[in-house]
Amino acid sequence: MHTHRAGGKPDMKVRDMIKTNEAYGLKLMGISEHIDRLDQREEFKEKIALNRVESQAHPTKMKVMIGTETTMINPNLCSLSAALANLLDYRMVSCNHYHLKHVENPSSGTPQAYADHYLDMLMGAAELGFADTIGHPFFHTKLRKKMDMDALHAILKAYNETRLTEVLKKAAQVNMAFEINPRHADQALDWFKELVQEARIHGTKFTLGTDAHAIASLAYPEGSSGRTSQDVLRDLTITDKDLKWKPIKFKG
Repeated sequence: MHTHRAGGKPDMKVRDMIKTNEAYGLKLMGISEHIDRLDQREEFKEKIALNRVESQAHPTKMKVMIGTETTMINPNLCSLSAALANLLDYRMVSCNHYHLKHVENPSSGTPQAYADHYLDMLMGAAELGFADTIGHPFFHTKLRKKMDMDALHAILKAYNETRLTEVLKKAAQVNMAFEINPRHADQALDWFKELVQEARIHGTKFTLGTDAHAIASLAYPEGSSGRTSQDVLRDLTITDKDLKWKPIKFKG
């Protein structure tokens, strides 16, 4: 979830985020401020410090973690530095911010090209050493301006099974999970259910996230279809055992 400081709506104040999530009965919340470019690093450091001060000023039984949603710019470059990673409770790395002009896209705009390039990006994230989880993985919803839903589903079908398995094994090895946003997963339910089942074989874990940018989006609101997050997670067969609860202890 994102505060008003980094992409969130004006109502996304840390105090109100804590109050709202606490009322919903959450046990754990993570504030994932965006850092998408290299030139945002100093500004990002200031935002993180403010978020930590504000969260500490509003005690709660809920665990509040101060982290980031950072961007892989290409398979070998992340917008977050190792030094900044040390300041955070957790690091979410998004490898499919293809809508951002400075993020490398595949030379060909075909579903196969995007599938191949995305697996390269995931491997790059795994090599960072600090990636706790991958934000909104595999289903590239932010590409909708370039592609229709059929093309987005075509990318899912285009992932090479051998390479995908290698990514899942590498993720398990470095304790890198994959975020499940119930609203996104529900748009490709069968594919994500198979992903969960394959991940279990290799010991790969998941995290849950709303990607909330407004107070009204906190705590997994019911989707337009009338299905709740619990409906989706039940259909995906996800249990607590499939989830990652402790972040990487990174000292870079």
